[in-house]
Amino acid sequence: MDTKKRIWTAVRVFIALAVWFGVYKGLVFLAEPLISERLPETGCSIINALIIPYGAALPAAYLALTGMKTAKSSTPLMKPGFANMAKIFVIQSGLSVSAMMPMGIIVKILNIKTPAVTAEQILARPVFYCFLLLVFAPVAEEILFRKLFFDRLMVLGTKPAIILSAVFFALPHLISQGPAQVFYTFILGLSFGFVTARTRKLWPAMILHSLSNLYCGIISAVWPQDNPLFMLGYTAIYVLAVPAAAVVLLILNRRKMMLRDQCATAV
Repeated sequence: MDTKKRIWTAVRVFIALAVWFGVYKGLVFLAEPLISERLPETGCSIINALIIPYGAALPAAYLALTGMKTAKSSTPLMKPGFANMAKIFVIQSGLSVSAMMPMGIIVKILNIKTPAVTAEQILARPVFYCFLLLVFAPVAEEILFRKLFFDRLMVLGTKPAIILSAVFFALPHLISQGPAQVFYTFILGLSFGFVTARTRKLWPAMILHSLSNLYCGIISAVWPQDNPLFMLGYTAIYVLAVPAAAVVLLILNRRKMMLRDQCATAV
């Protein structure tokens, strides 16, 4: 594939992302005045966060991708067993939190308001938010980003597809959750793309996505902020232990790959 076709492929997928986001936000803008006084808060949330973005906007994005070629990864196949999934989860959790931390500190210092889901919202409607963050969003978002977009970006090669799909995954979070989430979701996008490419399956990315929402979404949001002992525990886990474990696992995995390559070369 020549350079112009490669660029046009990336642009087409970006246009589909823009169509999805534009239809999503546009319909929410139009629907909000009509439903806010007629439905309870949970009903409005179901329409705005579930039905509109994935019942209406996702088909529009699919239409924008019509006619594009798809491809599958040719990287060595990896079994999505417990050990591999646990390792990837620790790596993505440690690196994603570390990546967003500097921007998160800047946001707090500058007192920039971000539209992230708060502990009060989760505790007020725990069933809805657990379903949204742990079941619906991981499935729907992975279908959009790691199926519709990723399969079409794969014609560019595995690495470009993983990187571009991670960029496209991070961009909407800039508006929906603030600047710190861009760095966080970019790292997650790399992880989800990697596991999708290596396993040739979509459900492992859905599982990792759900665990990530639990780990750094629900648990992090409801963690007690006014108790020094709890905050010490939060720092020990989120800032020190998991990031350190992620770095160690990355180093060990890199050495394992180098040894494998050396053995292959010797043979």
